[in-house]
Amino acid sequence: MYSIVLLILFSFGVGACSKNMQQKESPKVEKPRVIITTDINTTRYYKADEYAIVYMLWYADFVQIESIITCRPSDSSSDRLSDLLNLYQKDYENVSFQFHENRFPSPKDLASLVCRDKEKAAIKIIQAARQKTEQPLWILMLGNMKVVKEALLLAPDIENKIRLISIGTGIKSPDEDVCGNLNWNGWGRTEIYNRFKSLWWIENDWAYKGISEGEVSNEVMNKVGQCGALGKIMLNNTQPTLVLDKAIPFMFLLDPTIHPNHPEFGGWTGNYIKPFPVERPNYWVDRAETKKWNYKNPCSSWELAEQVYRERKFSVQNRKNEMYASLVDRLTQLYSKTKGTKY
Repeated sequence: MYSIVLLILFSFGVGACSKNMQQKESPKVEKPRVIITTDINTTRYYKADEYAIVYMLWYADFVQIESIITCRPSDSSSDRLSDLLNLYQKDYENVSFQFHENRFPSPKDLASLVCRDKEKAAIKIIQAARQKTEQPLWILMLGNMKVVKEALLLAPDIENKIRLISIGTGIKSPDEDVCGNLNWNGWGRTEIYNRFKSLWWIENDWAYKGISEGEVSNEVMNKVGQCGALGKIMLNNTQPTLVLDKAIPFMFLLDPTIHPNHPEFGGWTGNYIKPFPVERPNYWVDRAETKKWNYKNPCSSWELAEQVYRERKFSVQNRKNEMYASLVDRLTQLYSKTKGTKY
């Protein structure tokens, strides 16, 4: 009798342990919390921002969007971000597509997250960064860095609670200018760089340009063109490619081949190096293959700039077909007319 009782207790204990193990093996996956900054309402760069925002909208179920900040006021009567959200609404409300099935945010919810005021935007960043959660706040810099600078100066305590991914924020590439001049997206960058040395920051300065160089396969272009109102916007381009330069910060979070805590392993968005591991333990920049490149003072090794530029871009070009294959798969499922299609 005693043996039977022990057997029952043992079986119950194994079952309970097994159940607990299953629960531990299937933790709830939290979506990355993101704030996007964009200068979409400027004339010169708005197309690149449009394509980046469309790319983001196709993956909007993958992240928790805290805010979309437009860095500069519109310089025309058109509000391009609102135009894109209207197109998103058309696709979202099309019952043939799978936005509802996959719990994408509603157009109304997304519109409520848009912030066009610089002061309010800085407060939004601070409030989101101070939320009581173990999840960091990712700030994806499609636009200039002024609003992030303002947030950090107002609330230095958020330095260790945010993660920045920026493009074009260091010095200009050798095809654009001589050494030393600030890149096109860098306003506000220098003060952040000098003051906040513990900041978690990926600065993709030149490599991002590789994503849009070269033609895109007909398969990809045709698939994009068949994908609702958003897809038509993506093909409104005179070049036989998709201009996804400014989608690079978002791609980093989507890339299944990269380790978010170890960017140095590389992925779709390029190869990275931590050039100053003691002085700046959480700072990465796109990596050059040559060991002679001076990351601290690039101008002192500027004779290597063209080589470094090619190497950085190639690291992205070499993997972009993987990104496009993933995009085609996502669009095939999202715009499938078969009910119940989930990722």
